[in-house]
Amino acid sequence: MKGVIELVDLPDELILTIMKKVNPQVLFLCSMINIGNYRLEQLAFDRCHSIELTFDYFRASHKLLMKRFYSNIMPRIIHDIKSLTINLYQISSIQTFVENNCNRTLPNLTHLKIMLGAKRSQIGTLYTIGTDGVTPNHFIDGSILERDILSYMPRLRQFNYHIRSILKHASHIKIDKIRQSFLKEQQPFDCVLDHFKNNYGQCQIYSLPFIGTRLDFISNRFPLFDINNTFSNVTILLLFDDVKPFENIFFERLTRALPRLRTLEIINQLEQQEKSLSVMKTNIDFPHLAVLILYDIHIDYAEQFICQNHLPSLIELTINKDILLATISQNQQQARDNCSRVATLRTSKPSYESIDTIRNFFPLAYYVKHENE
Repeated sequence: MKGVIELVDLPDELILTIMKKVNPQVLFLCSMINIGNYRLEQLAFDRCHSIELTFDYFRASHKLLMKRFYSNIMPRIIHDIKSLTINLYQISSIQTFVENNCNRTLPNLTHLKIMLGAKRSQIGTLYTIGTDGVTPNHFIDGSILERDILSYMPRLRQFNYHIRSILKHASHIKIDKIRQSFLKEQQPFDCVLDHFKNNYGQCQIYSLPFIGTRLDFISNRFPLFDINNTFSNVTILLLFDDVKPFENIFFERLTRALPRLRTLEIINQLEQQEKSLSVMKTNIDFPHLAVLILYDIHIDYAEQFICQNHLPSLIELTINKDILLATISQNQQQARDNCSRVATLRTSKPSYESIDTIRNFFPLAYYVKHENE
């Protein structure tokens, strides 16, 4: 007769190995705590110093799991938690719990990481999803961070953030007002205000040193180019401006400021103004750029990147179809070199009638059919 081995029969080391493989972490905690086994509970408590709650808990089964976690598990581990990683959606749940259970504080928390919920469109743009169906009427600033986040964590020692808030018909406040709201904070920070012609305004606030690897909706007014190379770790960049075009000198500086850049998307339909012969002769090298997205652009940007810049690592191109055809019709050698290594090509409109012309420039590319083809 074969014996039956239960979890409690295994040595601690093997149980800990199994624990590390259970995802989400909340499932593991709910399976070990409050089940009447002291040994398993102690092993679980040893792993409660760092809690991660970033899984998709909107599924029905996970909603029940989270309800059990907040009612049965959190009250027992609240003093053990030193590091907490949550989604933006979960701020209100955490606030409700601490207000009702532990005198409005997470007593021993020293590290907090808040992940923004996001969805990706077919061209790769990141969209921030707002919380609780509420439309904000003011930019997030230092006073809001203090009131809604930091006040709940009196022992927090490290708080790295990059928050971009967007408002329609935003009032033209001065950036000094945003800066003054951080007077209580000792951690270095910076902020940028943008007011676009599309009636939207945005405010970006971020702690220093900047540790992120992604920047979205960066305008000509964003301080990308500073002497401290603040954003040198950024690998993904989305440029947007409907007030001023991005000129050749901007991209020259970009290669120095973001030496690790791998993905670039440009949204700008304004014609470049500085197109003298001497300026356009400058060849710019983007050594690591692998993904280039040029949907909503003026043709100037396609001509610059495809026909003039050096893109030795380019393997994926997403581009406006008409602009692509107009650009490759110039039949420039630099364009052929840049396109020769592209493995994936996407266009804004069906391109079946021009497929032979496209394949002549993109011999290795897999053409991703448009949804209307």
